[in-house]
Parts: sequence; C-alpha cells; structure tokens
Amino acid sequence: MNYYEHHIGDYAEATSHLTFVEDAAYSRLIRKYYATEKPLPSDVKHVQRLINARTRDERNAVALVLNEFFILKDDGWHQARCDHEVARFKDKQTKAKRSAETRWQGIHAEQVKNGIASDFDKGCERIPNAMHAECSPVTNHHTPVSNHQTPYTSHQSNKDIKGKLEINPAPDTPEVNHDIQKAMAIKERKQCLLARISKECQVKAMDQSKVEEMASLEVSDVELEVAIQTAKEVRLKANNTLPINAAYVLSIVKAKRKAGFSEEAEDSWWKTHSGIDLKGRELQMSPKPSESYEAFKVRLFLEINKRKESAKTMNSAGETNATQ
Repeated sequence: MNYYEHHIGDYAEATSHLTFVEDAAYSRLIRKYYATEKPLPSDVKHVQRLINARTRDERNAVALVLNEFFILKDDGWHQARCDHEVARFKDKQTKAKRSAETRWQGIHAEQVKNGIASDFDKGCERIPNAMHAECSPVTNHHTPVSNHQTPYTSHQSNKDIKGKLEINPAPDTPEVNHDIQKAMAIKERKQCLLARISKECQVKAMDQSKVEEMASLEVSDVELEVAIQTAKEVRLKANNTLPINAAYVLSIVKAKRKAGFSEEAEDSWWKTHSGIDLKGRELQMSPKPSESYEAFKVRLFLEINKRKESAKTMNSAGETNATQ
C-alpha cells in the first residue's frame, strides 16, 4: 500500500494522551503495517528495529504503544483499523483484477465469434489495463467541398470591407507585432522598476499604475536613482518621516525632465566607465572605497543638480541686488 486514509479527528481523539515520542512511534508502526500489508512481528525487539527505535525512551514508547493499541496473536501484532484498511485495499485489487479478466475474456470471445485472431492466439503479451479499440475501414475520409468561399454580394461595398480590415488587422501584421513587443517590453520594465522602488519606497496597490507609467515613459535607472535620492533629501530637510511612494518619485522625474534633466541624461559620459571617470575628474570628485560605478554615477548626477540649483540661486540673488 502506497496510500492510506488518515482520519485526523479519529487519530487525535485516540492519541491525545500520548507523549511526543509515543505519538511518533505509533505513527511509524502504522506506516510499517500498511507498507507490509501484514501484522507486525511478534518479537518486540524486532519491531523496535523495524521502525529504528534506538534510545531507551523510543524503545519504551514502542512497547507501550504495542500493548495499548495492538493485539498479539499467533502471527504477530494486529491493529483493528489497519486490518480493516488492508482488507479493503486487497478487496479492491481483487475486484479490479476480476473486472480486467472479464473484459479480456469478453473481447476474446467476440474475436473468436467474428473469426478474428486475438492477441492471445498470436502469443502477444496481455495488457489488462489497455483499452480495446475496434476500427473499421473508412473509404470516404472527407466530403468534397466545391464552394470554398462565400460569394461576394453586391450589397457589400469595398468601403465596408476596408473598414473591417482596419478594425480587425491580421495578427501577424508588423503593426500588431510591434504593439505586442512594446507591451511586453513595458511589462518587463515595470517589473524591474518595481523591484528597485520597493527597496527604497513604500509600494501600495494604487502605486502599480504609477510604476507602469514610469515604464511607459522609459524612465532610465539613472533618472530613477536621482529621483529617489532627491525625494529622500527633501524629506530629510523638511523633517518629514512619511515614507516615499511611487507617485512622489514619478512627480520628481517629470519635474526634472521639464527642467532639462533629460538633456543632461542623454549626455554620453555616463554610458561608459571611462566617461564616468572623466566626469568625476571634471567635478573634482572620486569614487569612494568599494563604490560601484553605478553608485558613483548617481552621486555625480546629484552633484550636477546641486550645482545647477546653486547657480540658479546665485543668479536670482545677483538680479535682485542689481534691481535694488
């Protein structure tokens, strides 16, 4: 038996007083009983060895469980529920075998009646569980169809046909393939952005649409990093302890793009390691120990933005003094 029904309620009611070790011993004894489909050996030491009971507590638990739940007879230790399940299992096996024999005997008799040599007569191996298939020769495999296309009627105009084609384009057209590829790219980019934002920000169900919008806008990793760092600095300066969400990050990305961030991001210096090193020397900045190029690149963008903001502030102050 590779399977048996375990009634949790009955088992719990009968074993609620057992210790942990006793319960484990009882469970192993039952499994061994079903696996062998026969009573356990009458020798207690043999039973202890069968279920690998080695310590004194484990051996004592086996002896206690045997005396409480099993009955010693001439052929070994019996358990009423196990005997019932094993008998029911063997009865099912017998009925299934008898049913298979009856089915094959009926098939054989039918073949002999019709003058057809059976598999038994040919010396083939009998397969009781196989399905018998009776096939008759078919000469007319397909009804010929002469009208392969619905005739064009005069009430259907060329305009109607063109309109239908435009509404339902063929699935393999370049336009449809492009749309599918674009949708897949947006979905993949959304997962990448979501994974990065989740590390730094609080992402709720309502923020999913914001992350998808970022993917549609093709927000780069650099833009995302700069926006997150900017959000952190703004919250820190304002002593605001509220968590950063995706909507706030998206608004910063849009604001920086309007302010000319996209032109700065399109500069080719940040696309290569050598370009990052050159920009670092230009800004008189060097990477920190064990700092990756990605992290150093983000610091450079932040420094560029700070200097831009500082330059704007100085220009505003100079214009005010000139006016006064």
